Amino acid sequence: MTELYNEELFIDNFAKEIRRKRKEKSLSLNELEEITGISASLIARIENKQSKNLGITVSFKLSNILKINILQIIEASKQK
Repeated sequence: MTELYNEELFIDNFAKEIRRKRKEKSLSLNELEEITGISASLIARIENKQSKNLGITVSFKLSNILKINILQIIEASKQK
């Protein structure tokens, strides 16, 4: 049987990791916007789980800049 992934769990885990890594690196939303080209308001909406459609480009940019292992987050999103 193929394992399924839970989209809500992925969004929740990804949002928490973005905020954690951003704070760990002492970056403000505006500083992260300057680095990534992603608006501070979109980053805030992602961190607050208000943006459900992240898009692959946004997800990869944030993951690369913040050194987030997106594969670990995907694996952690498997449905039990």
